[in-house]
Amino acid sequence: MNIFKQLYRSLYSPKDIASYRFQGIGKTILYVFLLVLVSILPAAYNLAILSNKAIDESIAAVESELPAFSIEDGVLVSDSQEPVTVRKEHLTFIMDSSGSVSLSELSGQKDAVAFLEDEFALVIAGQVQSYPYSMIDGLEADNEEIANYLETLDSLKGIILSVFILILYLFSAGMTFIKVSIFALIALLFANALHRKLLYRQAWRITAHSITLSTIFFTIMEMLNTFVPASFFLDWIVTSIVLYLTIKEIPKKKTA
Repeated sequence: MNIFKQLYRSLYSPKDIASYRFQGIGKTILYVFLLVLVSILPAAYNLAILSNKAIDESIAAVESELPAFSIEDGVLVSDSQEPVTVRKEHLTFIMDSSGSVSLSELSGQKDAVAFLEDEFALVIAGQVQSYPYSMIDGLEADNEEIANYLETLDSLKGIILSVFILILYLFSAGMTFIKVSIFALIALLFANALHRKLLYRQAWRITAHSITLSTIFFTIMEMLNTFVPASFFLDWIVTSIVLYLTIKEIPKKKTA
């Protein structure tokens, strides 16, 4: 059976999952990589759309919507005496040379770019990362130079996006392999309680398929931009239930 059929049957059939305990480890590892690839598709798509729109919006904001400014000797210089905020469809841009906007205030933004008095800040999903201008020795830039840099970045976005998606995939794969390894230990506990004979390598194989239902569910929810409360616990509960039902399909140990 090919791995695509295995993926489909792993969504609903504990009996089929139980039979996969005898398949080769190489095929199981390939299955995990396929599952990870499917799981990151929504994030990769959103990242591609956001990066494309974000760069376009950034160029427009820097060129024509933010007041004239420059970065000199690690400090933002502007004629504007008050913070300026420009809200676009995907990003919010903030420029403040007065020092009145703090990093803690930026956490209230979802996705934003901020040019502050002595540092640049990037807000992604409410998480703030700041970078002092002084970290780049001799940095001298103004609206036009930053816009030119963004246009250069725009021409390289295909390469940059590919690297980010590759990093995302490798990180997700690593976390998934750790998850499978942990649940394989739980599978051994279930097997012992249910009086089933199960080796760790077999437990690992069936666990790799038992995470399919929860993985596909959360992938669909992400595609629909739907928030799932207590997603971590729901994921573990669903996986544990599927794993338990799968082990019940394994014949009991023979008694003398």
